Amino acid sequence: MSDYRSDRISRYVMSAFARSASTVRIPRKSPGNSRTVATARIAVSVQYGSHFALLPFKPIDIRADSAEWYGYDDSVPSDKAPSILDVITQVHELIYEDAFNEQTCRTLLDLDEEGILQTMLSLPGRYACFVVNGQYAYDETSEYSDIGYRGLGYTETPIYDLDVIEIFCFPESVGLDYYTYFMRPDGEWARFAEVEPGEPITLKHEGFLFAIGGPFLHEDRVSRRMVSPMVGSQLAIVGSNSLDFIDLDGAVTDEEGMATFTFYEPGDYYVTAYGGTTSRSRANVSLPWMPIIVR
Repeated sequence: MSDYRSDRISRYVMSAFARSASTVRIPRKSPGNSRTVATARIAVSVQYGSHFALLPFKPIDIRADSAEWYGYDDSVPSDKAPSILDVITQVHELIYEDAFNEQTCRTLLDLDEEGILQTMLSLPGRYACFVVNGQYAYDETSEYSDIGYRGLGYTETPIYDLDVIEIFCFPESVGLDYYTYFMRPDGEWARFAEVEPGEPITLKHEGFLFAIGGPFLHEDRVSRRMVSPMVGSQLAIVGSNSLDFIDLDGAVTDEEGMATFTFYEPGDYYVTAYGGTTSRSRANVSLPWMPIIVR
């Protein structure tokens, strides 16, 4: 029987695809420095434009002083938790390896004085967005109003063990980017599935305009008609080495954003959806991803 429980995503990444975590290249502890630095083992994906630059085939161990090592500043105490900026910094280490260092870092990753990304992956990053566990990062203590909660930025968002972080950015963005995700046919959020070979899987590709709908609770996005099905999306497998897309035959979303597909061979798969349209012609659409275990 299929299992779509979303709370298993991080534990799945930690065990099913990976036996060890990716770690930072540079030792963060100077000789004689005994201060405590918090760490977090997380799953993280990075999308730039219409392609993935990183998917969580392995978890990543994040240190809370990673950003500070390169001269970036955040407001999350290093002994409490890493920040999203620490995550983004270490993502650049993983992608660029030795090419990302103290001399070159500002050409690849840069922020302005207000903590807004200006450059990411050496390309324009002003409209980069991030999602924590499928949610817009917000201050839970803030007042929930007609504009939702108060959103949190890269430098003030803490992250913890088993968090799932999604980062996406579009170089040609005008601020009309959609965050998209998969839903089950019964309307529940789907982030992970375990099925038997030959068992049909039905998913709904859905999304919302991130800059406006982000700080709202999902039920309020629905009631305010902020949520849209992604029509005409092609579902595909993401290759573990090249990150290229392998289309699933016949798995194109209908007018309700629904598509059905079947895996006949046991294995571990990442499924995404691309090419879908929204009611906004200039909108960019983030790529969802979902691990599926076929046993």
